[in-house]
Amino acid sequence: MGSLRPLPVVVGTAGHIDHGKSALIEALTGQHPDRWREEKERGITLDLGYAQLAWPDGLEIGFVDVPGHERLVRKMVAGATGMGAALLVVACDDGVMPQTREHFEVLRLLGVDHGVIVLSKADLADAEVRELVRAEVEALVQGTPWEEAPVVAVSSHTGEGLEELRKALRRTALAAGGPEDPLHAFRLPVQRAFALHGAGTVVTGVVASGEIREGEEVEVLPAGRRSRVRRVQVHGRESPVGRAGLRTALNLPGIEPAEAPRGSVVAAPGTLACGRRVRLLVESLPGAPALEHDSRVQLLAGTVALPGRLFLPRRAEPGEGVVAEMELDAPAALVPGERVLLRRPSPGANLAAGRFLEFYERRLRKRDAARREGLLRFAAAFEDPPALAARWLELQGGERSSRDLARALGWRPEAAQGALEEAGLRGEVRATGPERWLGMGRAGDLEREVLAVIAAWRRRHPWRGRIPLLELRRGLGPERARILEGLDEASLAALGLRRRKGPEWELTESAVPEALEALAEGVLGILREAGLRPPEPGEIAAALGEDPEAVGRALELLCDRGRAVRPGGEGRAFALEAVEALRAEVVEQLRNGRLDIPSLRDRFATTRKYLMPLLEYLDERGVTTRSGPNRILRDPEAALV
Repeated sequence: MGSLRPLPVVVGTAGHIDHGKSALIEALTGQHPDRWREEKERGITLDLGYAQLAWPDGLEIGFVDVPGHERLVRKMVAGATGMGAALLVVACDDGVMPQTREHFEVLRLLGVDHGVIVLSKADLADAEVRELVRAEVEALVQGTPWEEAPVVAVSSHTGEGLEELRKALRRTALAAGGPEDPLHAFRLPVQRAFALHGAGTVVTGVVASGEIREGEEVEVLPAGRRSRVRRVQVHGRESPVGRAGLRTALNLPGIEPAEAPRGSVVAAPGTLACGRRVRLLVESLPGAPALEHDSRVQLLAGTVALPGRLFLPRRAEPGEGVVAEMELDAPAALVPGERVLLRRPSPGANLAAGRFLEFYERRLRKRDAARREGLLRFAAAFEDPPALAARWLELQGGERSSRDLARALGWRPEAAQGALEEAGLRGEVRATGPERWLGMGRAGDLEREVLAVIAAWRRRHPWRGRIPLLELRRGLGPERARILEGLDEASLAALGLRRRKGPEWELTESAVPEALEALAEGVLGILREAGLRPPEPGEIAAALGEDPEAVGRALELLCDRGRAVRPGGEGRAFALEAVEALRAEVVEQLRNGRLDIPSLRDRFATTRKYLMPLLEYLDERGVTTRSGPNRILRDPEAALV
């Protein structure tokens, strides 16, 4: 075997109790992740466990095994912190169970979108039962990035599927390893702390950001204790450095294990704040019990699991983001933008998900509407560092230094300075002295704010020719968004926007890479040839030998340019020419009588599966409208895009 090269992706397990997660890790790695004697005697995982898998070329990934019991979801969330990918384990003799659904929900809420679906205990089920379980899992992950995850049937007992799983794991781990975070300073949420005879305290966890080396000083929060790192280990071996995404252990002399329990954070000194009073942007989960003002809930964030009292400005509807406040029973160390989960402790239920915004001293009142709006604009800028720096300065109401910004956001000082300088070039902030800055939000005009939102959108989606109205509203806030939507067409054109019917507006200037332009032409050719029976995006990718993600971008580009139509906004796309031909036939039929769906189906050699969404699309575009069980003409010339 070549020298070991740990990949900065920790793979976690997820799934119902007794579905064989720990046995699967042992079969893959030869290491049983359960650490306690009670766990091994009872055959039930009660706490986080660890292992690693290496391939012959030296590539290595770390595993964290989580408990499956419903009462231990807080430990599952602690284990999910730092996961780059996951194994969603479903037993063939049991199928999708309550904790399967809850663990999958937690993965989605924490942004873990890479993984492999494992149908475990395959030796206990015949082919028919396996297919039934596969169908259950496919229904569970439908409409999420996990739709594209590989599905592997495995038996830890017989070894069936293990080699296929190792190959799928390698591909998934390599795909999950994203670019390094250039912004955030070193931060390690503590999963375990223990005393090692002759060495002192050791803390372990997955490095969330930055890197750490032997001899560097760190701060343990919320205890507020400092130490100098004596030793660094990665995957249980001595290492010169611990980096983001790696399972890391630090030897911290002078610190007691009780001063760094699970939920603590080890960070670069002066880069992280902590407190008991936290402001959050939260969204109630569909189907979950409603959030209640002045109620007791549990906050799960990183490895933190703390109860506290929740305060809401008003009742929150499912899917609606509101600025909430919470008084925790103990301090927590958090960075703005960190994902949080609100949970009802008993009976256990996930209530809401969101992001941490800031610590506070005084609760917001009705008269603080401007502050709430500013916080919403702050949250909308999490993916755009210069805009985030500007929004933070606006919230402060006065000038601040780049070091103030770095500490508040958990950034490296040089990254904070760079973000402020870029924000200055955009006209969003103004330098008032050496390393002193002032936000221009209140004094700036609408144009600067709109251009900043568009720039952030283009950075994340450079191939798009449209921007969702929701993105503009989130970035501008309710008041500014209302002004924007009231502008005339000439004023919008000056901002690089063109109004259109539907949930998205056009961007009048966009630069698309030549390779994507060429791919889009190839995709369009397939759509034109397919008529009203177009293939799925994955099938197009396979036919062209292209990456599915690139094909997805090409489809978005075609829809943005009005050369293809996607009823419902996702899934299969149809060439515009095919939809125009359908429109012509529908108009002709309705002018001469009633709509004849069987004849439409035969005329275009398609099926109701494809036809009905298109007829509904014609309704949405105003070509037709429903009248009881029938359709009537509304505007035969209505635009289709």
